[in-house]
Amino acid sequence: MKLYIGGAYQGQQELAELENEGAIIMSAFHEKVREILAQETDPREFALQLCITSPDAVIVSDEIGSGIVPISAEERAWREAVGRALCIIAQHSQSVTRVVCGIGVRIK
Repeated sequence: MKLYIGGAYQGQQELAELENEGAIIMSAFHEKVREILAQETDPREFALQLCITSPDAVIVSDEIGSGIVPISAEERAWREAVGRALCIIAQHSQSVTRVVCGIGVRIK
């Protein structure tokens, strides 16, 4: 498993595609977590099952934990859920790349 993270529009999708030509890439993982929460399912369990069933997956996600804390309780819960799910994915990933201005910095 490989994880590419970065702020919105920082180029993580493009770098993931470039470095993993032909691989199936799960884009916008952070939005998938929103869908999972709407189904009242645990995003951490989803992340763990994803790691078990798709060990060759390439995951791309925006970093959403920085910046102003949202007023809405739902938005705060979503941010926390994304962070916790990404921690599980990072633990199971062979590489984690943070992308800033299109430049990937391997952090694992």
